[in-house]
Amino acid sequence: MDLAAVAVELYTLVPSAFTAARTARAKEAKFAGDAELAKHIAQLPKPSTAAWAVNMLVRHGTKEFASVLELGASLGKAQEQQDHDRLRTLGQQRPRVLGAAVEQARAVAEGLGVKVSGAAAMEIEATLRAAMTDPGAAAALRSGQLVRSLATNGLEPVDLAGAVAIAGGLPTVGPGKEEPDDGGRAGSQLARADSEREREKAQTALAEAERNADKADQELAQAEREKSEAVRRSEQLAVDVKAAKDKLAALQQELAATEWAITLAERNRKLAARQAERERRTAETARARLAGLL
Repeated sequence: MDLAAVAVELYTLVPSAFTAARTARAKEAKFAGDAELAKHIAQLPKPSTAAWAVNMLVRHGTKEFASVLELGASLGKAQEQQDHDRLRTLGQQRPRVLGAAVEQARAVAEGLGVKVSGAAAMEIEATLRAAMTDPGAAAALRSGQLVRSLATNGLEPVDLAGAVAIAGGLPTVGPGKEEPDDGGRAGSQLARADSEREREKAQTALAEAERNADKADQELAQAEREKSEAVRRSEQLAVDVKAAKDKLAALQQELAATEWAITLAERNRKLAARQAERERRTAETARARLAGLL
């Protein structure tokens, strides 16, 4: 019995069986006279539901987990090459790839009788996102002995303190099998990650700056569209105002002409009234003369 073999066994069990199995293995080691091994076994931490679900996702060799690592590697390469178009294209794929991996992790866990809550699913997604952006986090996941969820802020290296059951010499779990590595593949990956942290940090900062620049470009484009719309509206209103002024001038001219026509009509009415009065008097005179002749 050795610690690595016991860890492989324990971290394959469902969480509800972990504590009893750990106690049993510690007792066996103590009974065999290896008190130090018994102590280390007893100290192996029980994984959270989210961490255990990720371990199962890895141990079952799912294509969804492979897609997470592949996309992470592609993103890292695009960042290194400063390929902005490629980064945008890959960034658009990230929600779909992460979503599929989270759903598969939940399916695997529930297939083993463990229900994954919404909160645990969010932790699973955060852990997979960390593995996508940080080589050390990816190595921790590949160990299959994750004990807590991981998180990344996109700027600093992922905190891996206490995240893996055994800090080095872990078995690497490949698709569909559990196979010890050369005595430190995960550990060497973690060591290499230390030397790459500054480069990854700079690349992440670059990606963040590019995202901010893209956002600023979008806001500028929106402001320019709003300005263009305002200018167009102003020009249209100026045309409408000119048309209204022209119409007002025409109406004012028409009003003045109409008022002059009223004045002329009133003058003609008065002349016609006087003429009619004279004609009535002439008619009255003629009528009186005719009556005198009769």
